[in-house]
Amino acid sequence: MKTVDKVWFLSHSDWIYNNRHKLQNKPCAEFVITGFVINSFGCPYYGYAIDKITLGNLIKLWNSGFVYKDFPLIHYRISHGDSSTHIAYIYHDKVFSHRFHYSDTDRYIPTEEIRKILKELRKL
Repeated sequence: MKTVDKVWFLSHSDWIYNNRHKLQNKPCAEFVITGFVINSFGCPYYGYAIDKITLGNLIKLWNSGFVYKDFPLIHYRISHGDSSTHIAYIYHDKVFSHRFHYSDTDRYIPTEEIRKILKELRKL
């Protein structure tokens, strides 16, 4: 299985995100992207750590709502100690991160569908 690293992925991320509907069923959807970690702590049922993901699975997450204010997410974590939320998103081929207080009404909260997909991906 071909792997692509974070640097390559980021240099192509705007194009990938904007053309994801064309890519999701192509052979390149099987490329494994390394260098990102999507994880959550706390409840064992929803806890996961994904340190590599296929382009197709990332596109599946994005199409299901793994975005923040129209920016594609590549990292999500809930802090076990204070329930703050940490996200990282892509904007103009760069990664930006943000931490939200648990009571922040503007924070990213994954849908049940996103949680289900992430739970399935952690088993791979």
